[in-house]
Amino acid sequence: DQPEGPNLVVVMTDEHNYRTLSAYRDFLVKKHGKAKTNVWGPDAIMPTPNIDSLAKDGAMLTNYYTAAPVCTPSRSSFMSGMYPHFTGSDTNNGAMNLDVTTFAQVLQEAEYATSYVGKWHLDGDERPGWDTNVGREFGFEESKYRFNR
Repeated sequence: DQPEGPNLVVVMTDEHNYRTLSAYRDFLVKKHGKAKTNVWGPDAIMPTPNIDSLAKDGAMLTNYYTAAPVCTPSRSSFMSGMYPHFTGSDTNNGAMNLDVTTFAQVLQEAEYATSYVGKWHLDGDERPGWDTNVGREFGFEESKYRFNR
């Protein structure tokens, strides 16, 4: 049984420049012109057609803020909707408190299947942290390919 809501795919990058994905680059060219957008020159462009397709057929966010200027606190805030100091991850490499409710847990309650792939950075000092997922799922039923950092 599938939930009646839409499918959701969230792509979160780390240390990412707005111009890296071609969907955003195209948006910026329309908004500011090519001279201000292609600051690295015409040969420094990598097409991203699959991610661009997600942006075209889904939602592309163009105005957003982060709760913190570093990875771990920003991720804990994004996952929970809370300020980082309420999650236990208010500094880089801080482990998110086990009692924090994430958007994945809310989605599971709505009968969504959830999965997390890639950099997590919410399990403390673990490096790379492939085996830190047990007991720290935070609503992601599949996290085999999640690593801490």
